[in-house]
Parts: sequence; C-alpha cells; structure tokens
Amino acid sequence: MFLVDCHCDTLSELYKQNKSLYANDLMLDAARIIKNGGGLQFMAMFIPTEVFRAGAGATYTLKLIDTYLRGLKELESKGVRAHRILKKEDLAQLPNGQFNTLLAIEEGGALDGSIEVLRVYYELGVRCMTLVWSNRNDIADGVNEECSKSGLTQFGRQVVAEMNRLGMAVDVSHISTYGFWDVLEHSTKPIIATHSCAYSLCDHPRNLRDDQLKALAKTGGFVGINFAGQFLEKDWNDACIESVYRHLAYMMDVMGCDDYLGFGSDFDGISHPPYNLRGVQDFVPLFDLLSKKFSDETIRKLAYKNGIAYLEKVL
Repeated sequence: MFLVDCHCDTLSELYKQNKSLYANDLMLDAARIIKNGGGLQFMAMFIPTEVFRAGAGATYTLKLIDTYLRGLKELESKGVRAHRILKKEDLAQLPNGQFNTLLAIEEGGALDGSIEVLRVYYELGVRCMTLVWSNRNDIADGVNEECSKSGLTQFGRQVVAEMNRLGMAVDVSHISTYGFWDVLEHSTKPIIATHSCAYSLCDHPRNLRDDQLKALAKTGGFVGINFAGQFLEKDWNDACIESVYRHLAYMMDVMGCDDYLGFGSDFDGISHPPYNLRGVQDFVPLFDLLSKKFSDETIRKLAYKNGIAYLEKVL
C-alpha cells in the first residue's frame, strides 16, 4: 500500500555511515519502500545542536542536504523516479510504486538564529521543520525545559510566521506544552506533530495530552504515530504492533474522527523499536493487523490520505 511516513532519521545515518539511500542495512531504504507499494517519506535531518553550541548547525545541515541530493541522484541512476515534494501541485503527481520525498529539519538550531538561513533552506527544498529537539534553542523550549513554563521566543514567533508565509509545515514534536499552545496561537496554518504518541496511554513527556490532540483536530492539524517503544509502552520491551494500534484507536476516539492521524515512524532515530516493527518492511504486518481493526477507508486515510490532505493546507 502507498504510505505517507512523516518522520525518519535515515539521512543522518547515511551521512555518518556512508551508506546508500537505495538499499542498506538500516531501518529504511528506498528499495523496501518501493517493494511495500511506494510512498511519500519525510526525510528529516537531525541536527545535534548540543554539539554545535558555537554556531555550526547550518554547516552540518548543509552536509545532510548534500547527502540527500546525492542520494536522489543515486536513485535516478538506478531508474527510480525520485519525486520531490516542493509545492502543493506536486502532491497531485505522487506516482504509486515509487519513492517520493519531503525534506525536513529536526531541530530549529539548524538556523543558527537566522531567519535568512530559513529562507535559504526553503530554496534548497526544506518543507518541514521541527522547531525544537527537546531542549531549549533560539526558537522555544523543548519538553526537557518544561519547568521554565516558557513558549516561543520573539525570534520563534518570527520563524513560525515566516514558515507560514513560505509554505513549510510547522512541527511541534519535542516542544514543551507551553510552546505547543504558543505555536497553535501564532500559526496561521495547521500545525503537525510528525512523530508523537498519546500521553494518556504512555506518560512519556514527548507524548501529546488529550487537550493537545483535540486542539490539533479542531484546527486541522496532523499527528504521526511514533514507533519508539518508550513512547508506546511504559516498559519499552512490551512495545509491539498491537501497541501502535492501541494508540491510533485511542487518539481517534479523543480527536473524534480518523481525519488527522497517520504515521511518523522515527525509523533510524529510535533505539527501542517494537519487537515486531523493526524496519520499513514491517509496515506490511502492521497493516495486516490494522485491516482487521479498521474499515478500508480508515486504512486509506491513515496510510496516505490524511497526510496528503494536511500538506495541501500548508504548502
């Protein structure tokens, strides 16, 4: 089945390990996605800004963009139609059975405090950015800074406004609860939590509370279910495909419908995946289970319709 997956960290591993985007021994590659039936994969560039306190986030980001562009050229050399999502019109041309990508940044520290750098990233193809990665940066506080009770900075408000203007998805995964509500107030377009789960089922600080889920549904946002075991179950050893189903079913109930949910696997960014969901190839048994729990139309919505509908609102 064609699938939209709103988060993976594969680019970082390709860069660090010098591996192929087409086929590798990581959790995700183009060949397996095509074998599954094709899809649209958000390719996130994780920027470990704790390493770059002196201000070299942009340099590292450019290295990952180079890895991404070289990976696309490799796919083209193998005859793969590597379709990039850059504007709303591209969504109407998603070719089933092929590898489609949307370039994303995970951690707003990649901007090095510059709105001009954000605009350059847009020109280079970035269409989504996770504002914070759990800690504090120039934009906002992450979940590790909850005690500060702080939301967006003045610069952060400028970033959200410019992302809205350009046509970039504003990602609130990893942000503090105060930051979440601040972004929701200031964004003029629906926001996305690309890789988060339900706090009521597993009280990890990275997960979304019921009121956050309801607010995302009310404003036309989107949530991608994360496959990190510690976000799915209190004991990550218990995490399995059934855990993903439980979070999906619960979140649908809280949000009141099946229109605003999908997947954000976090493949190649998680150290404790479910024991039977360890790579992109395992979307097949996951959908085997989901097809027994949900209607065919709900399955299509979760797989790709909701993700595409969200992007149509923001690009």
